[in-house]
Amino acid sequence: MDWRFLLAGLLGGVCYLDRTAACQLMLHRPLVVATLMGAIFGNMAAGTQVGVVLELIYLARLPVGASIPPDDTGAAVFGGSAAAVASSSIGLDAGSFTALLLLSVFVAEAGKAADRFVRKVNVRIARITAESVDQGDIQAVEHGLLAGITLFIVTGIALALVFSWAGVAVSKELLPRFGPASRGNFAILLPALPLLGAASVYSCSRTERTAAVFFLTMAAVFGGTVLFRWSA
Repeated sequence: MDWRFLLAGLLGGVCYLDRTAACQLMLHRPLVVATLMGAIFGNMAAGTQVGVVLELIYLARLPVGASIPPDDTGAAVFGGSAAAVASSSIGLDAGSFTALLLLSVFVAEAGKAADRFVRKVNVRIARITAESVDQGDIQAVEHGLLAGITLFIVTGIALALVFSWAGVAVSKELLPRFGPASRGNFAILLPALPLLGAASVYSCSRTERTAAVFFLTMAAVFGGTVLFRWSA
């Protein structure tokens, strides 16, 4: 196996564990994950560019309590690896950049389905642990915790391997099939993606007095994203 996929898998195990099961140090956020994936696959700047936009889109979608949001960590794994590979092959132009961001949305939904399944398995582990404790097996608590942590780590490694492989495959096999003119059609949608993220964040705001500051901040973020994207 390519050492890059090995690193991607190890990173995925840590980030998915941080996402819900333990720590929660924000290592799983798209900006962090996409940047690291970009570095692993040869272009950290390209991964960061994807991470900035994904962070804005999914900033208000958090895995809190029983809520299962789209898998922004998986989207960042896919987008960061794909952007890095694309930058060294066909070039990360505006059309390719937008196409990868749009495909990341589908990856996030696939990861959400996997997350839902893992949580169901984890609930089953918790029930078995509780039944064992009722029967007098005190060590069942330790075993249950280890089983739950292992479940999230193994799932994270598997998802990171699948999503990073998909990102590399898309950049090497799918995007080159579209000519520059076809990829250019995707570029029309690029300005809408950061604005969509801004609208998502603003919809969660409860204080009207912060509206002016919010819009000024989002305008600065959008301008910075565009400047960083075309000056890099």
